[in-house]
Amino acid sequence: MITRVIASRYHDTVRSGRTKPCFLGCTKADGSEVEVYVKLCGPEMTVRSQISEAIAALLADDLDLPVPEPFLVRIETDFAATIPDLSTRLRAEKSLGWNFGSKKLPPGFSTLPTDKPIPHALVQTASDVLAFDTFICNPDRRVANPNCLTNGRELAIYDHELAFCMDSIIGWIPPWEPGGITFSKSRPARDHHVFEDQLSGVSLDYERLIGAFEALTSARILEYRAALPEEWKGNSKTIDTMLDYILKLRHNIASSIENLKGALK
Repeated sequence: MITRVIASRYHDTVRSGRTKPCFLGCTKADGSEVEVYVKLCGPEMTVRSQISEAIAALLADDLDLPVPEPFLVRIETDFAATIPDLSTRLRAEKSLGWNFGSKKLPPGFSTLPTDKPIPHALVQTASDVLAFDTFICNPDRRVANPNCLTNGRELAIYDHELAFCMDSIIGWIPPWEPGGITFSKSRPARDHHVFEDQLSGVSLDYERLIGAFEALTSARILEYRAALPEEWKGNSKTIDTMLDYILKLRHNIASSIENLKGALK
């Protein structure tokens, strides 16, 4: 479900952002190379964060949402030693084993401008992304930090290491229950979801997304566990909590959508 590759060539490190991913050339089992942005394990990318990234990517892909192809990238000692940048080399040496990565997008993508209207052709995708983030409790696609790229015709969403954070929110209510979805207007505008303000009051069609959720079988959702590296499965409680939540969300997707529509009025 997630292709596994071996890190083989260092290109660069992204200096901005919390997790500072590395841009690496990685080798597939057939010997071909793919370019991947890799989030090395560390204080900002715990195993819990890696699990969240992987499960969110699998779910997004199954829902036909615009997430870059995910990879599990193995960092080995010999490769880490070749990294010329000292700080990145030290991080890599502490990240031996499997790390989450996302395939580099083709040329033409750039950060979504938050000061311009959503192109009409992208409104449906944007509404599905808003629903996805709301339902998986992802707080990290805000006006101040969109974590969304576009080439004008497509969107690409990334950074889900903080998703499924339900247990860290005091008084959290599932999205399918009354009061489970609210968009407080008292929040600073920079903290609003990147699509929230432009979609408020708009008549939105979520039939495709509902159908995609309903098409997910329990067996498929449980396969997400099998896709994870064995060394991550020591966090079985975390994995169980996320998968159990997705199963409940799938069962209650119609109610969740109705609550979302009500919150956006």
